[in-house]
Amino acid sequence: MEAPVPASALIHSATLVSAGVYLILRFYPLLELSQLFHVSLPAVGALTAFVGGASAMFQTDLKKILAYSTISHCGFLMFLASFGAFKFVLLYLFVHGFFKAAAFLCVGNIIHYIKNYQDLRRAGIVYKQLPIEFFFLMFCLLNLSGLPFFFGFYIKSLLFLNTDLFIFDQVCLAFIFVSCLTGIFYSFNIVYFTFFDFKKARKSTYLLFSSENFKSFFFTNASISSAISILALILTACFLTALLYYFLILNLTGIVDFNFFLEKNYVFFINNFELGNLFNLGFFY
Repeated sequence: MEAPVPASALIHSATLVSAGVYLILRFYPLLELSQLFHVSLPAVGALTAFVGGASAMFQTDLKKILAYSTISHCGFLMFLASFGAFKFVLLYLFVHGFFKAAAFLCVGNIIHYIKNYQDLRRAGIVYKQLPIEFFFLMFCLLNLSGLPFFFGFYIKSLLFLNTDLFIFDQVCLAFIFVSCLTGIFYSFNIVYFTFFDFKKARKSTYLLFSSENFKSFFFTNASISSAISILALILTACFLTALLYYFLILNLTGIVDFNFFLEKNYVFFINNFELGNLFNLGFFY
C-alpha cells in the first residue's frame, strides 16, 4: 500500500477487484462443466473472505485495513460468481467499488491531516477538525460492513441465497457469516481510533492544525473541491445502487418470499420451516 491514495482508490475499488471476477464470469460457460469448480471456488472464496476480514481486524495501518477489506470482499465476489449469479455479482461490484473508492479518498484526507502518518496509533480526536470526512467515511463503512438498512446489508444477504453446494455447505456458510461480522470490527477500529481516541501524536501536530490559519469555514481542512467530489461520488453510488437493486428485486419475485430465505439458511435461522410463512411479508421490501 505504498501507492498514493487516488491510485489505491482506483486499484482497490475497480481494477483489482473486477479483473479476476470478470474472468470467472467471462469463462463461466466453460467452467460450469466441471463439478470440481462448483465445489472448490466457493470454498476458496469463503476462506479468502474470512482470512481477509480477520487480517483487517488486527491491522494498525489505515490503508492496510481497507486493503485487507478488499481481499475479504473479493472472497464474497468469488463466492457469488461460482454459482453463476451474474446480476448479484455486478450489483456487489457497484456497491463495493463506489463506497470503497469514497472511503479511500476520505482516508487520504485524514492521512494528509495527521502529517502523512498512516498508523492508527498516531491519530486521535480528528473529528473536531475533519467532521466532513467523519460523516462521509462513517457512511461508506456502514455500507461496506453491511449493517442493517444499508446497501451492504441487502447485497450481502444475497450471499446466503445462492448456496447450492452439495458438500462443505455448512462450513462455507459459517465462513461467510463470520466474514460478514468481521467488517463491523475493522470498521469500528477505523472510526474509533482515528476520530474519537485520545491524542497520540506529538503536541506540535495538533497545535499546528488547531491554529486559526488552518480552520476552514467548510468544516474540513482539505480542499473544498475534495469534499464536493467525495459527496458527488457517494450520491452517485446511492442513486445507482438503489436503482439497480430495485430493478433486480422486480425481476426476482421469489426473493420476497421469506420462507424461501429460511430454507436456504437453515443453519443460522429457525429450523421449523412452517413458521416461515408468518414472515412472508416481503423481507427485502
